[in-house]
This record gives sequence, structure tokens and C-alpha cells, in this order.
Amino acid sequence: MVSLHIVIQLALIALVAGSGTTPHIREIFLGRCWAYQEVIKPQHLHSDVKNCELLWDMFVTAFSNKGPCDVTSQEYAPFMSQASQEIARNKAMFWSGTYQIAHQFAENGKRFVTLEDTLIGYIVNSVTWCGDNAGINYMYCPPWYECAEAGTAFWGSASSEFASSARGNITIVLDGSRDGKPAYSKDSYFAKFELPALRLPDVTRVNILLVHDIDKPRREMCDNGSLLSLQDDIAARGLKSTCVDDPDTVIHLMCVDDPESRECQLVHKMAHNSQQKEAILNARPKRSVVNKFDRLHRNMHPF
Repeated sequence: MVSLHIVIQLALIALVAGSGTTPHIREIFLGRCWAYQEVIKPQHLHSDVKNCELLWDMFVTAFSNKGPCDVTSQEYAPFMSQASQEIARNKAMFWSGTYQIAHQFAENGKRFVTLEDTLIGYIVNSVTWCGDNAGINYMYCPPWYECAEAGTAFWGSASSEFASSARGNITIVLDGSRDGKPAYSKDSYFAKFELPALRLPDVTRVNILLVHDIDKPRREMCDNGSLLSLQDDIAARGLKSTCVDDPDTVIHLMCVDDPESRECQLVHKMAHNSQQKEAILNARPKRSVVNKFDRLHRNMHPF
């Protein structure tokens, strides 16, 4: 009865505090690894064929047979090195607080490449894992913020690896409508892991896309708030930057999900008026340059 009571208590702790390692993690890892290479094959990422069994061994060795808070970024280094890829020039996209819209805009690696579009990010995206002294802990993994360095050991390393592979112009998508949070934070993964890992002169410019939630307040713009701090940090790294508030391409994408909102109706009306104006201009009779010079020639030589 005592042992049963302990089991029940452990189950309740896991239910309340959080779950353990994702069941069938090995099968998920290997399945995603091969599917990524044989089916998905992102066009803007280049690498030789990876041995998925080898990657799994390197990955699980990094955290198994250790306490969940005893893992460091160095232990993931062999896996990161083995799984790294080359990102096409001008295609690396970073994000902070904009997971959904950034990935919609990136279009699964077709338009831009996010960390989650790389092999490293794709294999373990939304998966939970941790170890214990007996191997892999399937009962309980503590929240990331309880484990200091271990909480960011994997994704911090993955972020640094991703940034170090970027070339040319890079893009970061931020949210200027966050309530109680700045669009850019010095505690963000971009500030702590990605910006410092950018390689100069391989990276030449940082393009900031500042988006705002549909019909919500614009709490920060490119020329104020934390965006000024971001631009200063980028300049301190020796890089140039641009910043655009609500790019048309992103706004139109957001309006696909919320077409009846006031702001999207206005965007639609403006686009419709622009099309009407263009149609009117295109309907006007046009005189060719050839005819103009032909008439000039005839006036000079009436015979």
C-alpha cells in the first residue's frame, strides 16, 4: 500500500507541475529526421545526408543519465555540429513573440528559413525531454525556468548555431502590440544567443519587420521604445539595420485570418481604390515615343 501511495503521489505531482519526456521520443525523432531529408527537403537549406541513428545517439547522450537541471550547452555541441546546415543567402528569419505570423510568412522554409525549419529545430519542435540518473525521465520534467542554464541549453545552442549559419541580409519579426512586454528584450533568445552569433562580414544587414495585432494598439513603432535599443545593439555589432512598421505583405497575410476586422476592411478598400486608379491610368490613350519623334521628323522635313 505504501508503494502504491507513492506512485499516486508522483503521478499527481507530474499532472500538476508538468509532464515528463514525450512518449515514443526516439521514434518521433527518427521519423522526423528521415521525413525531413527524404520528403520535406527544404529548398533553402543545404547539407549532406545525415545519419539519423547517429544524431539520436548524440542527442540522447547529451541529457540522459543526468539530472534534468545538470545539462549544459556543451553537452549538445556534438549533436549541433553534426546536424548543422547551410542556409541560403538572405533567407534566415528570426522571431520573438511572433511565432505564428513569422512561420506563416516564412511558409515552411519556402520564403524564409526559421530555426524550426532547420533539421535541428524540426526534429524536436514541441517535444519535451529530460533525463534522470536512470536514463530518460518519462515522469516529470521541470519547467525551463527552474533549471537556469539547463533550461536554455538546447534551444540556446540551436539558436546560436542557426545564427552562425546565416548569410547576407537577415530578417527578424517582432510584435509592437505586446501588452506589458517590449517588442525587443535583452533577455530574448535573439539578444542573448542569436545576435552575438552572427558572423561578420558574412551577415551584412538586419531587416526588422515590426508587426501589430489587427485592431490592437500600436504600443511601439520603429522609431521609439525598445526598437531604438535593438537598433543600437545591432549597430554595436557593426551591422546596418532597417525597420518597417507593418509591411504590406505581412498585413495581407494577417487579414486572411481576420478579413472582417476594421483594419483589414480599410486595407481592402485602399487596395481596391489603388486598383481602380491603376485601371484608369492603364485605360488612358498612350502615345508612343516613336510616334512623337516621327511627328517631329515630319515637321522638320515636310516634303
